[in-house]
Amino acid sequence: MAEQLSGWTPKTEHLLLCNGVVGGGYDIIDHAFEASFPLHLLHELRANGWIGDDDSGNCCEAKNKEGRLTPARTALDVNMMQSVLGGFLLDYNRIRGDDSAFISREERSQIDFPMNYPFLQRLIRAIENTVIENDTNTMLRQHFEFDASLTSVQLARYCGDNKSGYPRHCDRGMTCTQERTNADEEEEEEEEMMQRLLTCVYYLTPTDWHEESDGGALRIFCPQKQQQHTSKGYFDVTPHSGRLVVFRSDVLEHEVMPSKRRERIAITVWLYGRRLIVKNDKLVSSQEKRKESETSYRKSDDAIRISNSTILLPPPLPIMAESVTQNHHNDATIFVAIPSYRDIETFPTIKSLIETSSHPQRIFIGVVYQVDTSSDEEIEQFSSSGKGYASYFKSCEWNHQVNLRTITIDYRHATGPCYARHLAQSLHRGEDYVLQIDSHMRFRPRWDDYLIHQLGQCHDPSMSLLTTYPPNFDPPHGPGPHAETRGTILVPWKFDNKDGMLRQKGRLMNLRSRSNSSQDNNNNNNNNNNNIPCLLFAAGFNFFQSKLLELCPYDGKLHGLFFGEEISMAVRLFTNGVDLYAPPETVCYHMWKRNPLRRQEQVARSVKGSIDSNNAANDQSTRGREVSLSVVRMQLCGMGRGLGTMRTAKQFEEALGVNFETLALSKGCENAGLDDDAFVSSSQGTAGDDSAFDLNHGGDEKAVILEDDMSMVMSLVSSYL
Repeated sequence: MAEQLSGWTPKTEHLLLCNGVVGGGYDIIDHAFEASFPLHLLHELRANGWIGDDDSGNCCEAKNKEGRLTPARTALDVNMMQSVLGGFLLDYNRIRGDDSAFISREERSQIDFPMNYPFLQRLIRAIENTVIENDTNTMLRQHFEFDASLTSVQLARYCGDNKSGYPRHCDRGMTCTQERTNADEEEEEEEEMMQRLLTCVYYLTPTDWHEESDGGALRIFCPQKQQQHTSKGYFDVTPHSGRLVVFRSDVLEHEVMPSKRRERIAITVWLYGRRLIVKNDKLVSSQEKRKESETSYRKSDDAIRISNSTILLPPPLPIMAESVTQNHHNDATIFVAIPSYRDIETFPTIKSLIETSSHPQRIFIGVVYQVDTSSDEEIEQFSSSGKGYASYFKSCEWNHQVNLRTITIDYRHATGPCYARHLAQSLHRGEDYVLQIDSHMRFRPRWDDYLIHQLGQCHDPSMSLLTTYPPNFDPPHGPGPHAETRGTILVPWKFDNKDGMLRQKGRLMNLRSRSNSSQDNNNNNNNNNNNIPCLLFAAGFNFFQSKLLELCPYDGKLHGLFFGEEISMAVRLFTNGVDLYAPPETVCYHMWKRNPLRRQEQVARSVKGSIDSNNAANDQSTRGREVSLSVVRMQLCGMGRGLGTMRTAKQFEEALGVNFETLALSKGCENAGLDDDAFVSSSQGTAGDDSAFDLNHGGDEKAVILEDDMSMVMSLVSSYL
């Protein structure tokens, strides 16, 4: 029988599955192997050149620290990058302090690997045998499907300098998934791609490692539901020699605390897998479940259709049945304009629109795909010509041949969001309403009925527009049943120091929000379904009658404009007599994490610009952006194209509570005419007063390079130098 971990019991599997209870999601296994095993493994790694000899016990002071480990993300990297990339702002708190290296699958597959690494091979195989290849039907394998061919192994060493550590993070990505109940785990569909599922950390520290004097603890943070049962909100695990810590990669965030006096060495083994769905006592993989879900799709105007990929939806939007009948919502058509820039989330966004709408057949979608047209792979991945689109449209009864219209351009010809949104609006074919969104969003059930109803509540629906910054969501699971449902409203935030454009943010409102404005759209102030008057415009979410496309279409000549796009539309709409409102409920959710391809291009341009400043000065996009900014500045002064005559730009400035000439904000402008208690304070909820729900327009003006950018930046620096 293949060797398995000593100390792995049904209790271990129970804890790994019960991540929603105190102490769940991880287990500690001491003496998984014989007492001499850690020392033999450490000698083996040194003999094979992974780490150099270090008699001092502190690699920071040792002279001989040659080995195959390299600094992960050290302050030296940061200082060097700061000197080369002067325009970037680096987040020092996110820099790792360890030396590390992956022991590649290619190296581990060599025929002589078991002979050269007998102890490391034992460690890896024992973990895989226990979890993946166990002959018994374990609890874990009743819930997860594992793939041993994807197992990854890393060796890491932290110096005993009382500084080097690894800040709070999740092994699955930027943030961990919220905790789930056992019932959720049986119903939820995992994404099709295999990802890190279990993290197994084996410590090779000195045998006399002390909790207080040596430090270096693994700090495991409790999921939100557990924190009420703990005083600290986390558990510290001391890295004793021979200790194996196993935890869920997708659930638990953790931190490596600094080692105080001696180096801390550990081997990490990641097991990859995905969730299984239990249905009628039969295990079904996520791919099989998706296929079954899509083929069982049926048309029903009275039901909310959701596939398993969106099964964990937030609550449906409130809408009175009589109001739907009275306003003839079923007959109204909606055109959805979506600009998509090399975005893999476009297809899930389209699916969410269709599957959460009350009447899918009235939804018409226009997408502008900006992709690498020379790459068949990218066209397949990002555009509607991909196989995923074809199979989905074949299985559902939404007529994509009629209801989906697309324009595809090469991303190198893209000139910013204004031109893309202008092209998307050109795909409108007379539908009654227009919804303009971004390509990475999810929707609450009945969004179509709700938006039509709420726009109808306005004093003059034909001259009104609903808009705001939606709360954040993290794919692939979507917002989930406990997502924020309270509405947000746009308010002035600050003036940009670089170009003087007004930046805005979304503030989360209490359910009892009431307006002090005379512009209130409903006399019944006790009705929480009232829209809230506002003055600012969100490009990524706005809903209006199609008449406004003729009155105030998107300006396709504002090339290269990001900051300034929304304030330009706001002053144009205001002067043309259009009233803006924030809906009292969250209608949809926006993924605010930046598109990695766009971020990579931005880093590349900044690196090149920092090294050769002449390129930036002569760059055509830079010149186009300056021209666009000049147009917006003229509009804010009451001159230039696109302005109406119903109201003036000066009135817009005064009503907003800002001064575009002196770049000043007046006191109280951040309340948008509401009482102070209309907003959720930072201590009351997840979206506080200073939460900016803005992907391109929120945050600091300088890019923050995170850990996953560093290797890309280093290679770019090397190539340009």
